[in-house]
Amino acid sequence: MKKYYVIAALAAMFLVACNKETSLSNVPEAEQEIAIRTLGIDTKSAINSTAFPEGYDMLVSAYKNVGAHKGEDVSADYFEGIQFAKNETTWKSIKGPKYYPIDGTLDFLAVASAGIKDPSKGIVPTCVWGESSNVAKKVVLTVPDNSVKFDDLLFASANAQGSSTSGTAMTFSHAMSSVVFVASSNVAYNAESNVGITINSITVDGAKYSGTLTVSNPAAGGGTGDLSAAWSDLGSAQTHVSARVWAAANTGVKTDEPALSGLHLTTTPAPLTGDGAKPFGEAYVILPEQAAVPFTINYTVHNGKNASGSAAQDNTVQYQYTPASGTWQMGKKYVYNITITLTEIQIVPTVVDWANQTPVDVQLP
Repeated sequence: MKKYYVIAALAAMFLVACNKETSLSNVPEAEQEIAIRTLGIDTKSAINSTAFPEGYDMLVSAYKNVGAHKGEDVSADYFEGIQFAKNETTWKSIKGPKYYPIDGTLDFLAVASAGIKDPSKGIVPTCVWGESSNVAKKVVLTVPDNSVKFDDLLFASANAQGSSTSGTAMTFSHAMSSVVFVASSNVAYNAESNVGITINSITVDGAKYSGTLTVSNPAAGGGTGDLSAAWSDLGSAQTHVSARVWAAANTGVKTDEPALSGLHLTTTPAPLTGDGAKPFGEAYVILPEQAAVPFTINYTVHNGKNASGSAAQDNTVQYQYTPASGTWQMGKKYVYNITITLTEIQIVPTVVDWANQTPVDVQLP
């Protein structure tokens, strides 16, 4: 006679709103532990690389399909919103082992974010799992307004996966879009002589940072169709202004400088974009898919010193680039390369996997 045991649902409340464990029954001792292995991200617009980001945890739900022993196994929710963390090369449940069923197969649906592990580092969505009592079929995520630093949100599914010694493979997609500013100048600022250029602020004018993401997996539970995702109910428009001065230098951005308000700031210098150009650095913001909005650059051209003191000219330029779709789409990275000289500013928008756009020159008065 085969031996079976029952893993009871833990009664403790999870810290993450999505975590909710349901019953798990008829699990044999000899079965393989459920593990998720990532196959990267299915877009070239990864925030930092094309690999699944380090430090990201997942929330995973599973639906069990009918097995061979129909008297013992029935189709049902297997577990819901369990947090999986990286264990060597795969992700496994942090609430104790979860096992593949002895009969039948599993459908998986997962979301991932740095904030699931550490709310200070990423998005912590509120989740409602399931459709027609199938937790792997649909998840509705509410992303809250967040003016502090946060990172990307990912989603994936795997259909009809059974016991696996290497773990169930899942390919994740970006749920957010990335808007990036890369700035450089051919005149590094010299505070002693007061010559050169500084960027005072980059303002994203009226972006929306919150909303509801619905991920649908029609193929779960024996259905057909591809995984899809769509945003709705975006929050109110906000304006975020950078809170520090960008001073061009050969060394790029200093790691001890405060971050921009509403913008990430990288610690690596921006690439040189012209003969003798000096990098200011790179900043980016992560947003739900939405209509593209303009941004405003405020910078100062320092013209040395005169009899009355330092001479400087402040300049403000607003720029709008609208992609063919009219939106900043999820899974794409919109890069604005900004080059400033003593006489003009040049902005070249680029979209990952899209053709480069014609440079736009804005002549200063």
